[in-house]
Amino acid sequence: MNISQPQKLLQGPVCIIGNLCVDLIIRNVPSMPFWGQEVIGSQHTLASSGQTGYTAFALRRLGIPTSVVGSVGDDINGKQVIQDLNSYEIDTAGVIVIPGGQTGISVAIVREDGERAFVSSLGTSQDFTEEMVLSQWGKTTLASIVCFVGLFNTPNLKLTSAAGLMKKARQANKLTMLDTGWDLNNWQPDTIKDLKVILQETNLFMPNFEEAQAITGEKTPQEAAAALQSFGPEIVVVKCGSEGSYCRQDNNTYFVPPRKVNVFDAVGAGDTFNAGFLYGFRQNWPLDACLAFGNTTASIYISRISDRWPWLEEVTAAAKASYPFIPEN
Repeated sequence: MNISQPQKLLQGPVCIIGNLCVDLIIRNVPSMPFWGQEVIGSQHTLASSGQTGYTAFALRRLGIPTSVVGSVGDDINGKQVIQDLNSYEIDTAGVIVIPGGQTGISVAIVREDGERAFVSSLGTSQDFTEEMVLSQWGKTTLASIVCFVGLFNTPNLKLTSAAGLMKKARQANKLTMLDTGWDLNNWQPDTIKDLKVILQETNLFMPNFEEAQAITGEKTPQEAAAALQSFGPEIVVVKCGSEGSYCRQDNNTYFVPPRKVNVFDAVGAGDTFNAGFLYGFRQNWPLDACLAFGNTTASIYISRISDRWPWLEEVTAAAKASYPFIPEN
């Protein structure tokens, strides 16, 4: 799909392809431990996650029909992931359960200011392949937007293979969105080369600022977005966390400042932003309004202790209070 095509083509469901796992989140950790030592947090939770899971939960709370394609093990964590997705009325028919497999897990260590670090075991996300995606390709048939997320946590789904899948989606008149997440090998030259291949098939690329910097070597969101756009994507969104968000399409640029909130936990914030942005994008809103809705959705999420993904009505009210240019739904 070309983004300039009729807006009605964007009104269908969203299909998300990528990593699924569980997160053990330990919060209010004052410092990282040294080997052989221990530090104590003050609150913890076990949550179904992965970039695929977080994005899907946020999209459904905004009322967007959503399906997921990924892999889990036939263990207790895999059962929990599927159960939690189903509880949000997310289509899980494309989730492959690997017999004897161990569902991936990330231990998320969260500072008192909400910043986080991860230690992960990829589990069955490491077994996720192009052939598995193709076996579930029917889940993309009804979708208008096909998202590829967390690809560095699915190492056997190569970037070049994902590029072929994205090309297949575009040929079927789907809009393609990409959020790879952080490269576990720290953006080696061969990885950048492969990334440029997949960006040729990407309509909407949504890295955070640290990722955009690492890929391009540029020092500002504006410079990084321009450099990334030269690789192929029609729209580049750079998520800047507490500094807001930035977007570039053609030679048009947009910056929207953040909403100020008390941060409880930023794990999953970028994925929740993506969902808010996609909501506005499906509504054919101006890009600055899409950024504002993404900012708002993520800001509510990171400020909550429980029931964290916000409903459409509360995001809409908060967004309009903070950003007067939000259109009517």
